Amino acid sequence: MRHVIGGTGRRYSVEDTELNSGGQAKLYRCRDDKGLIRVYKQYLRPLHDTGDIAQLVRVQRMGHGIVAHAEGARSLGGTAPSSVNWPIDLIRPGHEVDGVVLPLIPADFMRDGKRPRTLDFLSLARANPPRAAVRVGVLVRVCDIFAYLESERLLHGDVSAKNVVWRPSPPHAYLIDSDGMRSFSPAPTKGVCTPGWEDPRLQAKALAAHDRYSDRYALALALYKCLFLNPGGPCFVNGSWSGVSGIPRALDPRLRRLFARALDEPLATVERPTAVEWRQVLTSVFLDSGNNYRRAPLDVLEAHAKQYRDAHARQGRAAGTATAGRAPALVAAARPAPAPTSAPAPAPRVPARARTTRKPARRLLGVLAFLALAAAALAVQHELDGRSPAQQPSAGTPCPAEIAARIPDGSGAVMLNHYVTDLHDITLCRAADNTVYYHGGLLDRPDAGTITIPATETSTGYRAPTGDYLYEIDGSRVLVTLPSGTTKSYRLTDVTDQG
Repeated sequence: MRHVIGGTGRRYSVEDTELNSGGQAKLYRCRDDKGLIRVYKQYLRPLHDTGDIAQLVRVQRMGHGIVAHAEGARSLGGTAPSSVNWPIDLIRPGHEVDGVVLPLIPADFMRDGKRPRTLDFLSLARANPPRAAVRVGVLVRVCDIFAYLESERLLHGDVSAKNVVWRPSPPHAYLIDSDGMRSFSPAPTKGVCTPGWEDPRLQAKALAAHDRYSDRYALALALYKCLFLNPGGPCFVNGSWSGVSGIPRALDPRLRRLFARALDEPLATVERPTAVEWRQVLTSVFLDSGNNYRRAPLDVLEAHAKQYRDAHARQGRAAGTATAGRAPALVAAARPAPAPTSAPAPAPRVPARARTTRKPARRLLGVLAFLALAAAALAVQHELDGRSPAQQPSAGTPCPAEIAARIPDGSGAVMLNHYVTDLHDITLCRAADNTVYYHGGLLDRPDAGTITIPATETSTGYRAPTGDYLYEIDGSRVLVTLPSGTTKSYRLTDVTDQG
């Protein structure tokens, strides 16, 4: 244990064990003199350039005030300004800056409570990202954050999949690695960037370091990857710019025009859409006047993404990868959380008719499953629903195609409902022969397998055995009995009614 003192006068007790490390710094957990847990980001090379220090001081002062206010109101992440992992103190024993103190990333943006849930888990088919409505909801929040930064004339400079984290329920985003933020002017002359996310102007040596228009390019690239699950992106091939491919033909023309402006011309600057423009078009395309999701444009995204999901599944089968069913999660209505702005926009709502026609007993139904992998490992995979809030599960709502494909004669299967626990995603579907199947997975384990197995109805829910495992819905909880005989209980949350 060692102690450092920040520029605010606050004293921090820094743990010896590293939390993480990278090419620029090492991270350590620390505790301030009020007992609050923070993170100390210690630079590998102290910052000594007076211009860089002046920029960092401005960012830290903004961050200190924003985080203090948000923590006092218990609303960290509730607005666009507080959805940034600001530096809140500087460690500068002399004229140089040794590092910065940061808030902990909020727990609901972490996987297994340890690792940030980055955009990789929203954009890569092999990570089994959630359905389209969740992806759209998260991306709206990403746009809110960058719209705020643009309004403050701040650029991030290293926007990438690793530096934006998200949560699925309700969809939200949080920007990290933010101590490198700078003012628009003067434009930076040095900086870092992530391979695959470089501004093509930087690759063409048309600028010295990422600037405000580089953030716009990276935002468009994030939207391109996360909306469509496209594994690649525009790039230079033998000195020629390839532009974008893999955009659905049926995509709304307004979005097509924004992607063309953002990605077709590698040396573009002011032509690249702003975050405000992206947000306006996303909400116009995917939400109706009642702030409910539109099914048709979401279906365009799902149909396009399916080719990448299917390709990954085929590769897994060819490699002998064992994929089992997904936890019985009834997928109904994932919708964006209130926009992180000072005056939150209304969340997409569930129409009263949909609320009253659903039987209360079904709100307690759901099943969850673990996949026993080699060496008796337990794993399940996450997939949240992308269904419009206006379309609650009903007798006529089709079971999601990827789940129906695992059900015998699943072409006529219908979906019952959607639930999550703190760890799991649960979907139930009923086949044409009236058999109920549950398909389930872990929210934070996209690298694990899933299961789809039959379930029998009980007086309080469902019962689904598979091998040495037993999954039971009992009222508002799901019970998982392991081969050892141990039973674990998790509270079910009806995603359909979350705002």
